[in-house]
Amino acid sequence: MIIDSHVHIFSSQIIANVSAKSEMVKELHLQTSDAHKRIGTNALEDECHAAGAVACLMLPTAKAQDVRKVNVSSQKIAEENDFLYTAGTLHPDYPETREELFWLKSNGINTIKLCSFSQGFALNSPKTLRMFDAIRDFNMNEDGRFFVIMDTFYKADIYFGTDPRNNTSPSGLGNLVRHYPEINFIGAHMGGLTAPFDEICDYLPRSENFYMDTSNAAHTLQEEEFVRLVRRHGPGHILFGTDWPWFGYADEITLIDKLLGHAGFGDEEKARVFAGNIADLLGTH
Repeated sequence: MIIDSHVHIFSSQIIANVSAKSEMVKELHLQTSDAHKRIGTNALEDECHAAGAVACLMLPTAKAQDVRKVNVSSQKIAEENDFLYTAGTLHPDYPETREELFWLKSNGINTIKLCSFSQGFALNSPKTLRMFDAIRDFNMNEDGRFFVIMDTFYKADIYFGTDPRNNTSPSGLGNLVRHYPEINFIGAHMGGLTAPFDEICDYLPRSENFYMDTSNAAHTLQEEEFVRLVRRHGPGHILFGTDWPWFGYADEITLIDKLLGHAGFGDEEKARVFAGNIADLLGTH
């Protein structure tokens, strides 16, 4: 069984805007020519099912004023497509975090996606820490079981012109993992997309509440680096993700399966990566 823990439903305009950043596309090896055909839930369902994937986790984000609107629309999309799960999102400037957590929980959502560079906040700001305090307290007192997926594009400021203080770096993410043991964190893209490999290793040690997803990372890390991270964190803390629409299913499944084999993972361990770990976090078992 395969569950993709990292997909996006992007508009054609977003795909065009990203595709126009030729240097970034080259560095990240994004499959922009195919991405133009990967728009909407029908395209996603057709491609993932053709490759043997049974479900996908959609990862929306929003500015503070749009948090509820995006969460409602994402929940509706997931409700209308039985192969889709969705994350919700939050923002440090959103004034009703606790109420939003109750709303998400009541609608069967226990995933929070954050992208600090595009949402415009620093990981160490007081407002951000208050948001994580609220998630922690909800997990402890309301049986929230919320886990947080963090985008980790190290060079976001270079390619998008955003404030470098708003990047999610390995050191910033590592601080959150240590300070909030009550929250499970997933570092997208193996913890640091285009980050120096030594920073990923130094600041993101193996931890009970830390996971990595494979999205994009097999195209930006050296093979030996990817395998080293997989071995270090172990089969119980790696999640398969494609970053669709930027990468397709058939080739990505084959590539990750090969790399897991190079790491010495057997069939049972691969099954954890391809589906079991995200199923446990989502509570679908």
